[in-house]
Amino acid sequence: MTFRLTARCVRGLEWILAAEVAGVADGAAQKISFAERQVSFETAEIDAGWLDLRTADDVLLDLGTLHGIDHTRAAVAELSRQLSQIDFGAGLAQVQRARGDDGDDLRALPFDVVVSLLGRRNYNRFMVEDVAGEIVAKAVGARYASRNPAAGFGRTPEAAQAEFTVRLSLTGDTVDVALRLSRKPLHRRPWKLDTGPGTLHPPLAAALARIGGQGPLDTALDPFCGDGTIAIETAHAFPGARIVAADLDPERLANARSNATRARVSSRTRFILADAGQPVWADDRFDLLVTNPPWNRAVGAAGTLADTLDPFWRAIPGSLAPHGRICTVAEADLDVPSRLDRAGYTVALAQTIRLAGRVSHVILAAPGYAAEVRLPTTLDRWRERAIRAGIVSDGGF
Repeated sequence: MTFRLTARCVRGLEWILAAEVAGVADGAAQKISFAERQVSFETAEIDAGWLDLRTADDVLLDLGTLHGIDHTRAAVAELSRQLSQIDFGAGLAQVQRARGDDGDDLRALPFDVVVSLLGRRNYNRFMVEDVAGEIVAKAVGARYASRNPAAGFGRTPEAAQAEFTVRLSLTGDTVDVALRLSRKPLHRRPWKLDTGPGTLHPPLAAALARIGGQGPLDTALDPFCGDGTIAIETAHAFPGARIVAADLDPERLANARSNATRARVSSRTRFILADAGQPVWADDRFDLLVTNPPWNRAVGAAGTLADTLDPFWRAIPGSLAPHGRICTVAEADLDVPSRLDRAGYTVALAQTIRLAGRVSHVILAAPGYAAEVRLPTTLDRWRERAIRAGIVSDGGF
């Protein structure tokens, strides 16, 4: 028996997620395919390994597709009829097995329904959610927690504590029906409790670490670490590496320490209160500088770099090993790839992504004197496949 899973991700990073899916276990994922913001695949086993996809926003167990669900209000009744034929009990048994909680009585568990609607329709998401919730509750005996404000519920405490989630995606006249494999979306890291403005999306941080991971990686530096997201994800991606995380803001640095302790990587991460324009690590040489600098958007630059980051880019090559490289992210309208090129860097990748409606560049670069900088071989192969599939272009999507 095979199961079909769909992992969702940041737009433009589908190829990185596909590479991670392919590497979870030798041959575990078969028939890997791309679509915008998602990677689908088949597997013979649904186990805890799929709950640790770090570049995924979410991972779903596909239960089936409904057809003939158009924009008219009458389609809701047809949706209800077809949904009642889905075996939610069997799907939930697989979800529980993956989590290691098989045997729990479903009747004691609250659940919610999340619906996404593409295109104009004569019904809203809450109507569909409540219809689906009633059907699933009747099928498995669990307690549906509605989020319908028209019914006076809003987001109930039970919905916030839902033990499982049914997801319906309505596109055209089809409806994809799925169950979330984890209790919460994967991007909601359990360790990330202390945050401030501009904190980075964890799956994007995980992607940056992997993009910069070509060749030896014994040391990595994030000189603008904020809440520690990049440092923590780099520590997870490279368990043998020593990580240095620095920031000028003592409150954000305290957040980073607390988050790293919960993530169990604090023993391999050195935290420094420092101005990146006056680096106290100048005598060290790092294999990778991976960071999300303050671009004076969500977070303003401060200290000696308050006016411009240009002195930082000019100085940082002195802190990199001969094979050292830089991986960073910046909003596209800042045109950071051109800035780095003018500063003498070799830019190996400038990939456009879209996150929370904003278009940004993910950038891989190295000082001009450094050895050739390139994507890790596995990532490069999957990027080529994504380009051939029309999911991304050479620099965009």
